[in-house]
Amino acid sequence: MEFNKEKTDPWSPTNYKLHANFVPKLVQHDLLTLLSPKSHERILDLGCGDGVLTCQIQEMCKECVGIDKSQSMIEEARTNGCKDVRVIDCEKLIEWINQEGFIDYFDAVFSNAALHWMKNQEAVIEGIAKILKPGGRFVAELGSSGNVQIVEKSLIKALDIRGYNGKELSPWYFPSPEDYKQLLNKYKISVSFISNFPRPTELPTSLGGWVETFGFSFLAPLNDHEKEIVKSEIEGMCRDDAYNSETGKWTDDRVDLKGSTKLKL
Repeated sequence: MEFNKEKTDPWSPTNYKLHANFVPKLVQHDLLTLLSPKSHERILDLGCGDGVLTCQIQEMCKECVGIDKSQSMIEEARTNGCKDVRVIDCEKLIEWINQEGFIDYFDAVFSNAALHWMKNQEAVIEGIAKILKPGGRFVAELGSSGNVQIVEKSLIKALDIRGYNGKELSPWYFPSPEDYKQLLNKYKISVSFISNFPRPTELPTSLGGWVETFGFSFLAPLNDHEKEIVKSEIEGMCRDDAYNSETGKWTDDRVDLKGSTKLKL
């Protein structure tokens, strides 16, 4: 069942594959090892995107449901071979749980590079606590405080000088480990392990391509011509900090938060 479809979908599977193919590769081994799916388990992949990791999890457990707000990314996940993926707004998780009868249903919730796109974290975490079985685990990686701050500051500046409120256009939530642990504990999710760490990541294409793929909320108020100008401006502003003239490669200043938790009995 498709639930909470968006009228407009800013995500492009084509751009994602071209400019951001590093996202699942960065965690393909260590985060899946941390999840350690068992053959008898039911697992929810929250914010599954194009399903690259979802497909792997589905081969390792009894049932894995992938959910994502983006219709186009879910369609791409199906094209990639995922068996059960659905269009669900993760910030309305409780509504979906109640409708489907998924209370205390999953042994684990997994999420990679998705939670920092969800501003209403209270609703997300409350839903995770409700959907997990007693003693179930939550394994996730997301952007942490300081993540992509060079390009975010540049985007905010570029929009501010055009009369927009650049900060309000930012779609991201980048918590510190301490803040996220406090939020998890509020919903009786006991933290086994949580930390953040720098992960500078070389981009497969240009910084402008990254902005087009991930910075669409900043570009949304602009016409096509203005968007191209802003992408060029961002590359100019970030060049000293993010461009290697010897290799011709751009690097984004990622800071990731990774953690594993259990729902208290």
